[in-house]
Amino acid sequence: MSLLKFELKKILRQKKFVWLLVMVLLTVGWFFYQNKIEQDLMSKEAEEKILQVVLKVDQLYAQLLPLNRENRLTEVQAEQFDILNNMATATFQWKSAIYGKRWDEIPLVENEFYSLLGKYENTGGVFTALEGVEREKAIDKNAYLVKRDLPYANETDPVSPALQMSEIAPILLGPAGLLLLLLLFGNAYTSEKEQQTLLTLRTQPLRRRELLLAKYAGLLTVTFFYLVFVAIGGWVIPVVFGDTFNDLLYPKFLETGDSFAIIPIWQHLLNVTILFVGAGAFLFALLLLIGTQLRSSFSTIMLTGFLTMIGVILTDALPIMQTPWNPFHFFRADRFLTEIPSNPIWLYAISAFLWSVLLLAATIFLREGERGLFKSAEELKPYYKGKMTHLRPVWNNSLFEWRKSKRRGLVGQSLIVLFIAAIVGYFYFAEQAKEKETEAFERLASIVEDAENETGLIGYFMEAIEEMEKQVAEANARGEDGDFIYGHNIEYIQGNIDIAREEAALAERALKAYGNQDWTPLYDYQLSNDHRYLENLIEVKKHNYDPLTIFGYETAIAQKEWMKDHDIKPVFSGTYMPNIHDQWKEEHRKEKKWNEQANRKVDHSGLFSLFMYFRDYLYFAPLLLFLILVGAGFSGERGKRPTLQMLVTLPIMKRSLFLGKVLFSSIIAIGSAIIVFLFAVLVGTVFNRFGDWMYPVLHYHSRKEFQSFDFTGQRAFEGGYHFMPLGEYLLKALLLYVCIALFLLALTNVLGLFIRQPLVVYALAGLINVVGYLLSWKLADFAQYSPFLYLNIPKVVNGEILTLLNNPAISVYMGCGMLLGATVILLGVTFIGLSFEKRFVKGRKSVTATA
Repeated sequence: MSLLKFELKKILRQKKFVWLLVMVLLTVGWFFYQNKIEQDLMSKEAEEKILQVVLKVDQLYAQLLPLNRENRLTEVQAEQFDILNNMATATFQWKSAIYGKRWDEIPLVENEFYSLLGKYENTGGVFTALEGVEREKAIDKNAYLVKRDLPYANETDPVSPALQMSEIAPILLGPAGLLLLLLLFGNAYTSEKEQQTLLTLRTQPLRRRELLLAKYAGLLTVTFFYLVFVAIGGWVIPVVFGDTFNDLLYPKFLETGDSFAIIPIWQHLLNVTILFVGAGAFLFALLLLIGTQLRSSFSTIMLTGFLTMIGVILTDALPIMQTPWNPFHFFRADRFLTEIPSNPIWLYAISAFLWSVLLLAATIFLREGERGLFKSAEELKPYYKGKMTHLRPVWNNSLFEWRKSKRRGLVGQSLIVLFIAAIVGYFYFAEQAKEKETEAFERLASIVEDAENETGLIGYFMEAIEEMEKQVAEANARGEDGDFIYGHNIEYIQGNIDIAREEAALAERALKAYGNQDWTPLYDYQLSNDHRYLENLIEVKKHNYDPLTIFGYETAIAQKEWMKDHDIKPVFSGTYMPNIHDQWKEEHRKEKKWNEQANRKVDHSGLFSLFMYFRDYLYFAPLLLFLILVGAGFSGERGKRPTLQMLVTLPIMKRSLFLGKVLFSSIIAIGSAIIVFLFAVLVGTVFNRFGDWMYPVLHYHSRKEFQSFDFTGQRAFEGGYHFMPLGEYLLKALLLYVCIALFLLALTNVLGLFIRQPLVVYALAGLINVVGYLLSWKLADFAQYSPFLYLNIPKVVNGEILTLLNNPAISVYMGCGMLLGATVILLGVTFIGLSFEKRFVKGRKSVTATA
């Protein structure tokens, strides 16, 4: 117990619990905020869920109403009419409760409706709006709510405690939560080796197994506190700012095929917690086993994470491994806990206990190792060939930093992690691209098949013509002019049939030509549809509101024409190009998100993969990683092993050391990131193809440019634009990335002169950049002079920011100038400041040095 207290005190002194609590509260707060702002859509979504039911009731009632007026109802129809009348009343009360946000009344009204629905079907009526499993689920859920006196709740964007906990559980109580614990506390044992404190512990009267068990117990205690933090954050925030009711009893569906079961939310959360603890117990036992064999914390954490990832991937791929006795199956809790359980939850707990005991036994009985994933640090000296030379120029100082970094091996290990991530990312992109391509060709094949069999849309139109012809005949029989009344409708529908057959013919040619790598017929098919959609949109906008814009269709058409002219392989997406001119209302934000996702372009060629790295902000991964590894500056020389004390004994000025650190970190961060980007292109090229340098990327133009007489771009109704080749886009993005990296490294190194803790340096640098970016949008005509504005690479390169601010001066080259200028100012002012500072002082005695 004393050893456990000792371990917990060390963890508390490191203030990692504070960071853990902050991260949990930020995550929970972010989810709650996102859900809270969606509450205005709750009534709309609730109404949409019952829309088909309401329409069907009205339709059935309307069919019997004329017969009732003429007293021609049979006895059964009369009974059905009365029931439908009551059902219509129930749906009216249902909608009224939704509009009035009387959520506690909805289950009662819904229950009354289902009771009437059963009576209606007992009389021989057919109700097709709610059938099969969905009907059974709705009725059973409603009975559950009524029995426990629970209100209707927003399950899509919950703001009540238990429902929100259920939403965030797959993240905070899933692989992401375990990764957070691994990153924060994964060095619990290996840090003793790195700081040489393990040698001190070995001089104490304690056995090795006692130390290991204390470390393991400390990690389990950390897991317990993490669960407490999640529970407090997940419960307190919704209680204070959200809606509260007894939602621990709210129903949760477990589904397997057409079968389903209902359990209360508290039981689901308990199952998630048990599996999370089991996964954590196994993970930390594995971490200790690896940590006793390796000497580096980074290597231990990386190898533990990598082995776990491989185990989870294999478990996903092989159903035979998806059993309680496979510990990697615990990490898939979010996948199988929503299904009807085939094994009791206690079996997973027993499995986790047995695996933990087995790994701990192996950890205790295996001899301590000092292995490394790379060349031993003891074989690498901080000076060239082990010789100490007078460090005069800044370049030599940077070489000194490089050799220190090489001894630690973190840069090489980080590159391996990013290489693995790039490979995983490629297969993720490939899967998405394949899905979109398959969906597109299935749609084409369906159009061709419907045309051949006269089914689908063509069949619907033909049935409509037959119905119209009957109405013409009936009108003529009554002495009316049937052709005059209904004939124009027949001509209109026949025109639609001709359009559908033409589309089918284009689709058939596209299918045949695509296999021969002839893209032209496919572009002809797409352009034909796009022009038709554009014409329809123009007509609609003359009289009605539509969030889509003419700009979106005109750019989509222009892009396909460019690709057709340059013989570029198609990248599959929707027919529309979402853009900054779209006119979505606030209440349609979910439809906007769906539209953007449906029209999102995905491809897994080398160049396009790199394009998606920038478009989707994945470039922040290497930027932040290498910023953390090499950007701490002098703050990284302090701490438990203050190497700064050694540096003050060297004949070197502080300003030379500072510039050496900046030069070293810049070369490493930029060079490593470029290597990662090139590797991503190489992976896409090897497994697929290099890509199309001339693929067109949309670039916006501001209104000032659009309205000028010398504008050379293309004009749409809402604004100007042109297309830039993908290769040019990537070169500009890379150039801006380099300048951003230099600026951020200069900033963190300057902050490191005044702040002792690296984490505080990174946090303050992040705060400065976020605030600077937000304030840059308030500068209007002077925004181009803010270096922070250019941190958003994709929106700078594609001209989105310059268009939104209507400031043509904002460009990639202006951004590079501002970022480099800010970097030079930061370094220059710091260099001058250090020049006036006294040379290193130790114990109030100056150390004479020459630069």
